[in-house]
Amino acid sequence: MTKAAAGTRPGHSDRDAWTDKLELELTLVHSVPRELVNRVLEEVAEAVTETGQRAEELFGPAEEYAARVATERVDAGHRSTRDFEGRTPATHFRQGMVAGGIAVLIMAAVGTFNGEELSGASALLLSLSTSVFVAVGFAVFPALRAAGRTRTAWLHGAVAGVITAVGVHLAALPAIRDAHPFPFPPIAAAGCGVLLGALGLAIPAQAVNRWFSPGEGRRLDDEQWLRRLGELLHGRHGLPLRTAQRHVTEAREHLAATGRGAQQELGQVEVYAMDLTDGPGRAVQRTRHQFLGALSSMAVFAVLFTLTLLDSDSGGSAPWVHAVLFVCATAWTIVLFRRTKVR
Repeated sequence: MTKAAAGTRPGHSDRDAWTDKLELELTLVHSVPRELVNRVLEEVAEAVTETGQRAEELFGPAEEYAARVATERVDAGHRSTRDFEGRTPATHFRQGMVAGGIAVLIMAAVGTFNGEELSGASALLLSLSTSVFVAVGFAVFPALRAAGRTRTAWLHGAVAGVITAVGVHLAALPAIRDAHPFPFPPIAAAGCGVLLGALGLAIPAQAVNRWFSPGEGRRLDDEQWLRRLGELLHGRHGLPLRTAQRHVTEAREHLAATGRGAQQELGQVEVYAMDLTDGPGRAVQRTRHQFLGALSSMAVFAVLFTLTLLDSDSGGSAPWVHAVLFVCATAWTIVLFRRTKVR
């Protein structure tokens, strides 16, 4: 199917842009199954061909139409496995592993071009500890949060932080720095980055989802159901803890008043949690979460850049890399801040 057929008319690139935007919204934002995406695009193409009108005139803005399709035509059970960003734990894990691998590659390249003299043992310790921290921070932590396992996510983050701190400390010890050299130059750390990305792409999504959400969809007793509701509202759907607990209290009081079981009265907990958080507030929550992430990145890069400037021995590419990262993070933070104000 050509773009001209998919909701466009020849010579009008704005129609192409509308269809492309619809496909991106359905696929990336709402995680709509590919079969339904293709069917929707075919329906748009047929409607445009029959009426001769623009797709936007028939269906409205691409973002709003994509949201309607995701809400009205996607099975509730399928949608309930997505967090407020529209991603499953497996999506977070796989994308995070690839992004983390790229980050390790960049760090390895900066370390190599910066001309730092490291023994093989020091380089190996730094590479392994950094890879653990990056894998947890980029992939495991967000995947566990999307699964509603926020406490476990923080536990993994704390363990990864300890491992990284121990690795950095050991790599700086004179006994390690002056150990008998063996061939592990800093650029060899790039292999750790490649390995992270390869693992993220190689592990099947279904297996990853089972790891992070082993009890998804199973039958629960009332207390388990209510506890799981709070976990999903706070972790998967990003509600403040106090708001999530208020919903749990309301559900508990409702069950006490009716005398019925949670699963019988309110249905599957994943679907119920999604219904409570569905609507315009989901997009607002997504933007705020992105803003907080960008703000954290800006703070980290600001600290790195400041430490580089204060270090009299610093040189090479490191200061420039930190400066560029800080500027990019600051610009993105400003953009997201403006979006939060608009909303």
